[in-house]
Amino acid sequence: MKYNFPIILAASLFGFVLTSCEKEKKYENTPVDPGLKGVFCLNEGAFQAGNAEVSYYPSSGSAAVRNLYYEANALPLGDVLQSMTLHAGKGYLCVNNSQKIEVVDTESFKRTGTISGIRSPRYLLVIDSSHAVVSDWYSNQLFKVNLNSLSVEDSTDCGNGPEQMVLSNGKIFVSNSGGFITDSSISVIDAVSLQLVSTIATGVNPAYITKDSNGKILVLCRGSLGDDYTPTPDDAGGKLLRIDPVTMQVEASYDFAYDEHPLHLQLSDNRIYFLNGSWYYTGKIQWIDAQDWSQGPTTLVEREFYSLGIHPQTKNIYGGKASFSSNTHVLRFNPNGSLIDSLPAGIAPTGFVFNP
Repeated sequence: MKYNFPIILAASLFGFVLTSCEKEKKYENTPVDPGLKGVFCLNEGAFQAGNAEVSYYPSSGSAAVRNLYYEANALPLGDVLQSMTLHAGKGYLCVNNSQKIEVVDTESFKRTGTISGIRSPRYLLVIDSSHAVVSDWYSNQLFKVNLNSLSVEDSTDCGNGPEQMVLSNGKIFVSNSGGFITDSSISVIDAVSLQLVSTIATGVNPAYITKDSNGKILVLCRGSLGDDYTPTPDDAGGKLLRIDPVTMQVEASYDFAYDEHPLHLQLSDNRIYFLNGSWYYTGKIQWIDAQDWSQGPTTLVEREFYSLGIHPQTKNIYGGKASFSSNTHVLRFNPNGSLIDSLPAGIAPTGFVFNP
């Protein structure tokens, strides 16, 4: 599940499927590589179908595993996998529409517990050795959870549709993506008291946030398609921002055109990568110089993808193809944008987690 139910419905009705003739690597349903070193591909699954899954691509080059969670637990994962966070030998999988966070052991992917009590968990951010916060897109709240007892301890209000978060100087910066309507703000929350410290104005619908090599905060706003959900000149285009976490001031910004709605902010070396498309959920792979934004984006791969990830060591680029009705695949490129191979994936691969 992404951002707007009309888009979800349209994707379901029209069977939005992108296919490719690239040769896929063989996969088998047998876990490989002790320690699970490699790449986890998070597959949302179809909305309300309960078929979310995790694909696994081993670093060793062994055969991929298409449905790792089921193979390890003999149980389905749930309905709409949104994100996964690795911490201290555990993986925390936010299963959005199942209203839960499944906890697995990263050595085996065996289930070790469940965090419940959060209506629509989107992302989990670890804030100390025994606590994390979880953004709840439905209730517009941030929940503090105890990672030892797997229980909710506290909560606070955010803007509309809180999504990704970063921790800096004892403060949590929360991107308010708009949820069912729109928003144009970052909520800054004290990590100890969970009290609102400040609100930073941004472009329309800031959904992605991360920190650069200098500790500055990068925010990618996806803009808006308006009430008609169709690209027209009166739409708000996307925006890229850099914020000083100490002064909480916007230091730099780049405005995209009305029909450009960037997605999936990634950093690698001296480049800021993202998908850029005219809709909310797919786009071609582009990058912009991390230090000099004046030249604007450069297109690396002129193809439409639903998700984007960059391996922290090899710098290889992973792009998930869009399908909301059937299993699809991931294309892997080298840093220059040349195709390496194709890897099996489930329905709607929404993101990647690297465990090198």
